[in-house]
Amino acid sequence: MVTLKNSMNQKLGYLYSIGMAIYFLISGISVLFDIPGKLNRIDLHAINSDGEIAFVLIYTGLMVGIGIANLTLQYFSKSWVYSAMLSTVIIASFIVFRLVGSLMVGILSSTQIGFLVFEIVEVSAGVLLLRYQHKRNPTTFS
Repeated sequence: MVTLKNSMNQKLGYLYSIGMAIYFLISGISVLFDIPGKLNRIDLHAINSDGEIAFVLIYTGLMVGIGIANLTLQYFSKSWVYSAMLSTVIIASFIVFRLVGSLMVGILSSTQIGFLVFEIVEVSAGVLLLRYQHKRNPTTFS
């Protein structure tokens, strides 16, 4: 029974890690197909083409870089754990700074609430998988 649970956790861990890597890659690359559309969806406006280029550089570079880092960690470590840790920490930091930004501006818009709900689900799944893995195999984290 323990082996079955551990095997299921391994499968879910890999599914989570690969899913997060795909999420980061698609999210970053999708910007390249419609820069103004992406800016509008997140309610940003670039003053000129330099602003659009900076947005692509920061957003696409960050998201694609995280996706590639996730896949690279999985490949070299032969484990889903470090990739899941990376994704969970990054999404958790998105949550923290989304809230900090909202407090600084003085409003938590429905757009921000929508992102927060999705991010909380992502972080919760990562934390649960990592916690279970640590309980079953504490040496994974040493």
